[in-house]
Amino acid sequence: MNQAAILVIDDDAGWRRLLSRLFASCKYNVYCAATCAEGIRLAESRRPDCIVLDFHLTDGNASKVCSRIRSHKDIKNTPIIILSSDPDAELRAYRECRADKFIGKIEPLSKIVTSVESLLNPESAV
Repeated sequence: MNQAAILVIDDDAGWRRLLSRLFASCKYNVYCAATCAEGIRLAESRRPDCIVLDFHLTDGNASKVCSRIRSHKDIKNTPIIILSSDPDAELRAYRECRADKFIGKIEPLSKIVTSVESLLNPESAV
């Protein structure tokens, strides 16, 4: 059983529900947030093993969340995967957010799971 924790930060309730069920079915502990502020609070208090973050949120964007996470001594090395339906967000995800991975929301869900697994277990990645 996988005990790793995933934090999903997305302002769309449908995406939060979908990703929560997806990761729970893979035996991850899942925490969800709908805003930047809530996501930062959960990241600091729960210290997840990986963060899956929507780029555009109602109270800001991924840059705001990543800036706080990357400057926090206890969670600064937490892998961050940024999701977006905005293809123009990819370059910003890497430059501004220092994301570990960017995935378009049009990609298969399996790509999200595979990306999380490869970031959490790099030695098992092929």
